Amino acid sequence: MNGIAGPCSKRRLPTFLLIAFLALLSASVASARARSNIEGVWSFNGGAIAVQPAANGTFTGTVVTETKFAECAHPVGQVVWTGITPQPDGSYWGFHQWYFEKAGCTLNPTLGATAWRVVEPTKLSRYLRVCLSNPGTTQPKIAAGGTSTAVTYGCANSAAETSEVATFKLVSLPSTKKCLSLRRFKIHVRDPHNDAFKTVSITLRGRKLAAARSGKYFVATINLKGLPLGTFTIRVHATTVLGQHIAGHRTYHTCVRKITPKSSKPRRKH
Repeated sequence: MNGIAGPCSKRRLPTFLLIAFLALLSASVASARARSNIEGVWSFNGGAIAVQPAANGTFTGTVVTETKFAECAHPVGQVVWTGITPQPDGSYWGFHQWYFEKAGCTLNPTLGATAWRVVEPTKLSRYLRVCLSNPGTTQPKIAAGGTSTAVTYGCANSAAETSEVATFKLVSLPSTKKCLSLRRFKIHVRDPHNDAFKTVSITLRGRKLAAARSGKYFVATINLKGLPLGTFTIRVHATTVLGQHIAGHRTYHTCVRKITPKSSKPRRKH
C-alpha cells in the first residue's frame, strides 16, 4: 500500500472540516434570507403599501389598499415605488410614481426622487418615513433621527408596520356532516389582512362558478339542486395583489331524502 486512494475509493473530509463547512453553509443561507427592515406592509393615509424585494438588491412598493399622497389616488395593484436602493447610512433612495393632477390624474412618465427610512423612536415602536421630491428635482435625504433635507414636496410617516401573512379563510360554509341535497347556499371568501385578493376561482365538480366581489369578500352561489347521490368538492384558488397563491377545498355529500311511510291508524269501531 502506498497510501494513495484508488479510482473507486471515496475520500472523506475530516469531521472538523465537515462541521466547519456546514456551519459556513448555514451562515450563508441565513444571510441570503435575511429580511430587510423596510420589508412589510406600511399604512399611509388610510391606505397601505407593501414593500417587497426586487431584482439586484432593490425593493418595490405595491399598493394593497388604495391610498393618496396628494390629490390623486394610487389604486390597488399599482407599483407606486420602484428602485428602492439601500444606502450606506441606513436609508433608502428610489422613485415615486407621480400624476398630472390637472389632466385627470394621468400618470406622469417622469418619476420623482424619493427617500425612505425606518425610524424607531423606541424599541417597541417603528414607522416608515418617506420624503418626496417633485419629478426632475433634488434627491431627498433622511437622517437617522428622521430629519430630512433637499425635499421639494413633503414627507409622510406611516403607521406601525403590519407583517401579517395572508391566510385562507372560508366563511359561511355548511358543515361537511350535513346532507346538502336540494339546497342552495353561498360561499364567502374573505380577503387576507393587508393583501386583498386580486382573483378568486371557485369550482364545483370541475365547473367554474361565478364569483363576484362584495366589499371584503368574493361571493359565489352553490346550487346543489339536481345533483345525483354521491360526493362533490368545492375548490377555491385565489391570488392576492402581492402575488400570493392560496388554495383550499372542502368535500360534501348529497343524499336522498328518506320517505317515511304514513302510519296506518286502526279504524274505530262504531
